[in-house]
Amino acid sequence: MPASRRAAWPAVAVVALWLAGCELIPGVTVQSAVRPATMPPPATLAPATETTAPERPTSTAMLAPAIETAAPERPTSTAISTAAAEAAEAAIPALIALSAGGRPINSYRLGHGTAAVVVVGGIHGGYEWNSILLAERLLAHYEAHPAQLPDGVSLHIIPNANPDGLFAILGFEGPFTPADVPVADPIVYLPGRFNANGVDLNRNWDCQWTSAAQWRDRQVSGGPFAFSEPETRGLRDFLPTLDPVVVVFLHSAANAVFISGCGAPHPPSYEPASVYGRAAGYPVHELFDPYVITGDAGDWLTTQGIPSFSVELYSHESVDWEQNLAGIGALLAHYAQQPATPIAAPTAVAPTPKVTP
Repeated sequence: MPASRRAAWPAVAVVALWLAGCELIPGVTVQSAVRPATMPPPATLAPATETTAPERPTSTAMLAPAIETAAPERPTSTAISTAAAEAAEAAIPALIALSAGGRPINSYRLGHGTAAVVVVGGIHGGYEWNSILLAERLLAHYEAHPAQLPDGVSLHIIPNANPDGLFAILGFEGPFTPADVPVADPIVYLPGRFNANGVDLNRNWDCQWTSAAQWRDRQVSGGPFAFSEPETRGLRDFLPTLDPVVVVFLHSAANAVFISGCGAPHPPSYEPASVYGRAAGYPVHELFDPYVITGDAGDWLTTQGIPSFSVELYSHESVDWEQNLAGIGALLAHYAQQPATPIAAPTAVAPTPKVTP
């Protein structure tokens, strides 16, 4: 896929169909999907629609609407070109690193403010594939609605920090939907938790790192040494260059927000975690301690003075869309209004539940 993740042919195809006198099928978006979906039977011509989502294939094709109702007339080629140009300027891609299996890890920037909010999905790859879909959907949403980004803030989204793990489950690269996941059983897609070297990337960071790491009641590989993997080295080197006010990691599935900290909760991380949790309706917890976690990404970031927290989705299949859109929106608004400053821990932080995502 090109670095820009966009292709011009969908807009051209729409115009060509109109000029040829063909009816557009309501609700169908012409886009560069990996595998075409079955077309529904022809229907009565509906009010025309204007593409506002980016002209790039995303993993959210089955989850997020790609079109919005426009004025009741056919879209002109000028209108389509204008919308495509606006979307093309919305997200600025950057290659972070290649995975152990040689697959790209990309970041996408929206907005130009100095307060950088970072969202990272898929560090556990195919095992937490819904975190990738959520990150992709957030990216598509803010590309389609750039006006919702407050002034003074930039949003950086890394949809998939472990592309090897996703490939291990799907068997192909590129956009996907929940229907592409083999079965609705997290244990079946457990191999997707690791990269091509068999390392758990969220056990490979230099915070209380150990090679023999733990996940639930299993031993997993934290790698031969901290930052042994190209994915974690790439993120380690890239994230500080953004000078982020906060880094949010998407996981599943404990249905809560967890404050990061290497050995103890990180005080500056309380405020953004609380802002997000209140808006999204997730309980906020100090750390995650059902079992010992070593080499965690967010925990390491706090040792570098970067606030961080993890969002655990409700299940291994849901994206909790409305909740997380509200959470991100509140976080962006928070940093647009005031700079991040360390604050004392809130007086009422919920006790950590004994869950095992």
